[in-house]
Amino acid sequence: MTQAAAILLLAGSLYDQSLIRLLRERFSDPGVSYLLLDARSGGLLDSRWPEAERPAPVGSLVKPFTALAYGEAHQFHYPDYVCRGKASRCWLERGHGRIGIVEAVAHSCNAYFRALAAEVRRDDLASLAQRYGVDPPPAGSTAETLIGLGGGWRIAPLALAGAYCRWIAEPRAAELVRGMALAAQSGTGRAAGLGLIKTGTAPCVHEQKAPGDGYAMAFYPAEAPRYALLVRVHGVPGAEAARVAGKMLRVIRDGR
Repeated sequence: MTQAAAILLLAGSLYDQSLIRLLRERFSDPGVSYLLLDARSGGLLDSRWPEAERPAPVGSLVKPFTALAYGEAHQFHYPDYVCRGKASRCWLERGHGRIGIVEAVAHSCNAYFRALAAEVRRDDLASLAQRYGVDPPPAGSTAETLIGLGGGWRIAPLALAGAYCRWIAEPRAAELVRGMALAAQSGTGRAAGLGLIKTGTAPCVHEQKAPGDGYAMAFYPAEAPRYALLVRVHGVPGAEAARVAGKMLRVIRDGR
């Protein structure tokens, strides 16, 4: 290693330590859990998440894995679908209309992903999950399970964050990444307002039960991400977890 490279490495390490201290000071609410990773290596920088290696339901954060499995089987040509809202069993009652994969990721459209999941072989998805180091969906999973509805598909948060770091840098995942960028601008993650983000809402696994917990998987900066942040907020939907993630990303961006 050259002297210049060593200096840059030390500077980066000191900056990371400063960010870790700031995040710990400002986000000490016991209802907030988070993992901070180096997005380039997938290495864990900091954890404030009890039992981060224990599998748990993570809601719509599984959707990109189902999309990748579909893509591998269809030369990464994704279809358009028409979401009719309640009639299509989507969370958005009025519906999303005709959308493609980018908009479906951005708005976490249940109708789109349910239709996509219906064409995904469970064995293909299990093989993909194994490659990325996450637990596969259980045998006999329905399309609902494959898009994160209910608590059937459980993944350890630490493994999930590492898997996102691996696939997000792949050229074949470009459309999913565009969807995460759009989510931060005008989709389910718009409360974050920057970076790349995917949100989810899952059954609560806390001892003190709530209707659900909100999740947000975020990357910053959007171009060539350096940091990955997985956030869970107790008792709120994913959109609220995105708001908390956005506050944390601003600390990462500003360094203060």
